[in-house]
Amino acid sequence: MDIRRLQAFAKVYDLRSFSRAGDELMLSQPTISAHIMALEEELGAQLFDRLGRTVLPTQAGDLLHRYCITIFSQLDMAKADILALSQRVSGDLVIGGSTIPAQYIIPGLVARFLKQYPEVRVDLRGGDTSEITAMVLAGDAHAGIVGAPARQPELACRSILEDQLVLVAPRAQAHAGLTGEDWRQRLTELPWVMREAGSGTRQAMEEALLAAGVDPRDLRQVLLVHSSLAVLECVAAGLGVSVVSRMAARGYLESGAVTLMETPELVMQRHFYIVHHARRYMFPALRFFLAASEVV
Repeated sequence: MDIRRLQAFAKVYDLRSFSRAGDELMLSQPTISAHIMALEEELGAQLFDRLGRTVLPTQAGDLLHRYCITIFSQLDMAKADILALSQRVSGDLVIGGSTIPAQYIIPGLVARFLKQYPEVRVDLRGGDTSEITAMVLAGDAHAGIVGAPARQPELACRSILEDQLVLVAPRAQAHAGLTGEDWRQRLTELPWVMREAGSGTRQAMEEALLAAGVDPRDLRQVLLVHSSLAVLECVAAGLGVSVVSRMAARGYLESGAVTLMETPELVMQRHFYIVHHARRYMFPALRFFLAASEVV
């Protein structure tokens, strides 16, 4: 089975278009069509339903595409291993990062890694902790750095860095603090800007609140946002208080855009973790990247 025909098939499958597949592969549309027709003749099955300008895979097409993913992955692994024999580390490396790692940890880590292994091509993808973990589990990312430990038994998970969470408030509350016996009551009366449920920051915050005897469901949520930057901008705009990583808040605190609310009874610390699939082949670029993460 000709690999060029399989590449053409996979591109048409992904893009649902013969013309766009041709553009991506720098081939003419008739050439793409000829590759697909040759495959269909060889397999004795129709791979796509051509419905006017719409292209939809058949059941046979879905099946072949699943095998193509394995075939292309095996070829990439073979190339990477052969290059590793000559002490070269190369290939594509997809790294997922939740909000704080993607902004404050991974860039420096990748810069040091690529300085040592310049032939690796890194694709950095973002999401919250649950999304990145799901990407690694599904094979859409080779590794991820997230703000909460992975619970899936298929994933290997290792702590690489400790982080402190802080309670930030609008500048107008510069002298506010949560001390005294009634601090829990006053905490629940504050307007809160909250991260989404899949956020590692939110998970760590809720665990800390529960440990301090506060039910997170009692907080008065006024806004739900999906990034630390959005949280800080909302707090700076006076919409409420929130919990964020000290790394993310540093610039806002130094500029006075937000203020720190002292919470002596509320200890909020967490770790960042690197996760990868423990049961999948670990090609050289991933092995060396995991080793590099040990010195973050």
